[in-house]
Amino acid sequence: MEALRPGDPREIGGHRITARLGSGGMGRVFLARSPAGRSVAVKVVHPELAGDPGFRARFAREVAAARAVGGAFTAPLIDADADAHRPWLVTAYLPGRSLTEAVAAHGPLPPPSVRALGAGLAEALTGIHRAGVVHRDLKPSNVLLTPDGARVIDFGIARAADAATVTRTGTAIGSPGYLPPEQAAGGTTGPAGDVFSLGAVLVFAATGEGPFGDGAVHELVYRVLHEPPRLDGVTDPELRALIAGCLEKDPERRPAPDALLERLAALAPAPPHGVDWLPPPVATDITRPVPVPPPTQEPAKRAVPSPARRRLLVGAAATGAVLLTGGTAVAAVRSVLRAVGPAEGTWTFTPEQDNPTGGPLVLGDLLLVTAGIGDDVLIAIDRRTGKPRWTADGVKAPRAGTILGAVSAGNILYTYGRDEILALNRADGRRLWRADTDTFGTDTGPVAGGGVVVATVRRPEMQLRGHDAVSGRQRWTFRLESAFSVAAAVAGPMVYAVTSRGDVFGIEAATGQAKWRRALRPGGLSSSAAPVPVAAGGLLYLVDEGVTHALDAATGAPKWKSAAADAASTLPNSAVAVAGDAVYTAHSTRVLEVFGAADGKKRWQHTFPPGDDRNAFWMLPVVAEGTAVSYVNETLVALDAASGRERWRKGGLPGIFQRPVAASGAVHLANLQDVVSFDLATGRELQRIDGQGNQPHNVAVADGFLYWYEGFGGVRAAEAPR
Repeated sequence: MEALRPGDPREIGGHRITARLGSGGMGRVFLARSPAGRSVAVKVVHPELAGDPGFRARFAREVAAARAVGGAFTAPLIDADADAHRPWLVTAYLPGRSLTEAVAAHGPLPPPSVRALGAGLAEALTGIHRAGVVHRDLKPSNVLLTPDGARVIDFGIARAADAATVTRTGTAIGSPGYLPPEQAAGGTTGPAGDVFSLGAVLVFAATGEGPFGDGAVHELVYRVLHEPPRLDGVTDPELRALIAGCLEKDPERRPAPDALLERLAALAPAPPHGVDWLPPPVATDITRPVPVPPPTQEPAKRAVPSPARRRLLVGAAATGAVLLTGGTAVAAVRSVLRAVGPAEGTWTFTPEQDNPTGGPLVLGDLLLVTAGIGDDVLIAIDRRTGKPRWTADGVKAPRAGTILGAVSAGNILYTYGRDEILALNRADGRRLWRADTDTFGTDTGPVAGGGVVVATVRRPEMQLRGHDAVSGRQRWTFRLESAFSVAAAVAGPMVYAVTSRGDVFGIEAATGQAKWRRALRPGGLSSSAAPVPVAAGGLLYLVDEGVTHALDAATGAPKWKSAAADAASTLPNSAVAVAGDAVYTAHSTRVLEVFGAADGKKRWQHTFPPGDDRNAFWMLPVVAEGTAVSYVNETLVALDAASGRERWRKGGLPGIFQRPVAASGAVHLANLQDVVSFDLATGRELQRIDGQGNQPHNVAVADGFLYWYEGFGGVRAAEAPR
């Protein structure tokens, strides 16, 4: 921590700057006080990046994507402004030391501490992956040892810095000694890559050196690609064997993050919370108060401007990626450390089984669709080539207009069969295990996280069953009283269940024990369907009989609730979503309400014109770059996310009910006739791809490409407008 210098900002976004914390490839980090007096860390983007429009767009997208990650093992991101003169973000301030600093000051950690550290980091990665984010740069300096336990920083937003800085002369992003070989070789990287990096971090914690030693960048890259890791210094045999599995060159042979968490948790002598798991000198060091240096005196200066600031409530954190500099050494390896680019080429895939019936769903480098009649076949397509990798029989196809439901954790893919959950090997589609469940009326994918997969069972009574995510073994049963239906969600170490009686439960994922219960309705009268909960930023949101509730996710205590929506007495179908710092609630009465996520203050309301479609879920907007876009009555309606003012509308888009998708400043929709893309800000049509009478459905977008299935023409991939 250093004193402020002349030229440093004194206030950003209402946060008073008090000291310097450090600097990285993305920007400079300051210690600050929030308006309420809380210590926070403020990062201000470097001027050369602030002037890059592409970087700004990536920065905003990555911050928004990170909102789903919980803060239990990360530094929660509190506020951000991607539109400022120099974009900035605010995270919770985490006192303590990085793993790099702790090992430099006190030496390697003893085996029990390394085991506990591994369990904490595996749990953090599981939560990050569940939110659809891959860290891609896990290393000792991105692991913080704090009075509350180990925390992971620098994920998600680090990808925004990659594309902006990797092409600048003399720079490259990352730490090659900790990058997985597939990433070092320029290929795609996913959760398995983070497992490799975790193994490397544990070697450093146990020995004081990474598994591939020290040296020039190109030397480290070569060792990662071609040489075995150096594990002689890891004296604990069980720990060494586990780390060796993480450091397999082939990502398919590494343990899944959930399986890794289970093994490390069983080995850890104490949970990685607080400081009791650390050696006393380290514990004393990280709990010692750090005095804030007095600021350097200077004349008052203008604060970093913050026009039309957009606050983004997210459950994740990021600080700057580390820049590696050094002339020819960096130039020599820039090609193997380049950012992963989009797939090359476009294609059409026609299933042998029959016409497509569900999907497409993008999961990493795979595109999933179902095809056939009856017990459908799940097909995993290589997104780059359009060629099938594998097929799996007996997978339940979604209803028309519903995106295929499936979730992935490490090397395992979970999806629904006919009244069963199926666990498939993500590499080859091989069935690993199955568990009975009730899929009646279910449109979404299985609920998985915290090392368990949750099944809903109706007979002999309504209950939830927690199955081990790796083996499928039943861990626990949670009985629900007289409920007609139940909806569940997983966030961090908790399972949240909401019943049609209006009861909400917070259930420990590991044990199935209820931590809290909250009754939303006096008398618990049962309605037709259970509201689906959404967890974000430490709160749990749901809509029950027209009333939006926000509960503390840890205790179930009420935080706020809205007044009943119009015509709530008719029990309208409702749906809720969280985007940025706002909660969007749509009702089948055609009312869209928007509340502040933290305080429940109503910001605006919009009523759509009468029409045939009354499913509230399809009225929920997709929110990006300050615009909220809904698809209602065969019309795209774009509203200003801050005020609710209508920006533009585009009608004449017939099709099944579908939420649009937004990416890279555009919004896309497949509407039975064609696939059409509009500029997000103005509504100007950017591209229209004729469906040639094949009824295109369910457009998805990833890495600059559009994917959709056509009822009579297979699955197609095309470039998105740029």
